[in-house]
Amino acid sequence: KDNGKQHVISLLTKVKCFSGNNDDRGVCVVLGNGHGTREARELLLGAGSEADINVEVNLVSEAGASVWSVTEMASQEFPDQSPTAVAAVSIGRRFLNPLNELVKIPSKSLGLGMYQHDLSEKVLDEKLRLTSIDAVAEVGVDVNS
Repeated sequence: KDNGKQHVISLLTKVKCFSGNNDDRGVCVVLGNGHGTREARELLLGAGSEADINVEVNLVSEAGASVWSVTEMASQEFPDQSPTAVAAVSIGRRFLNPLNELVKIPSKSLGLGMYQHDLSEKVLDEKLRLTSIDAVAEVGVDVNS
């Protein structure tokens, strides 16, 4: 555990230096909300405290990230990366632009609740497509992403 904490301190220090962030803003870290999140959060906050680096931990849904990471589209975007690394990138991107990431995930893998499987996949896909259109119309879209 101590070796892991020292590794995290090293990574946090590198990120802070690499970003040119030498003031008190700290480092932003995004975690998926799955298994081990609480322990990872505690490790990050403890390492940050020990290194005197302010760490802001943000949680996002990781539903479907591992499914998308093994798709043809993911392998085209990240041809030399493992599915684990691609899923990590997807989780990080969800913090920056959730709609852009979530539309890539097959509807049956979104984890929408216990009743999502009561609808046929065709109906669910159509409803999600229409909802995505409404959301983009409401909040806009970044054409550069």
